Amino acid sequence: MPNTNPEVLCNVVECKYNESAKICTAGQIQVTKHHAEVRTTEATDCGTFELSK
Repeated sequence: MPNTNPEVLCNVVECKYNESAKICTAGQIQVTKHHAEVRTTEATDCGTFELSK
């Protein structure tokens, strides 16, 4: 049985680790950036990204 963490939410319904279009069941998660220097959420694959101080 896959590991589930209700704190890790996901709306990518096409992913095989998506449980009922809301919870990620993957054993680990990799978050990626799309630019060398990130300052916005849109520059990442992380919907909860906040720029560090």
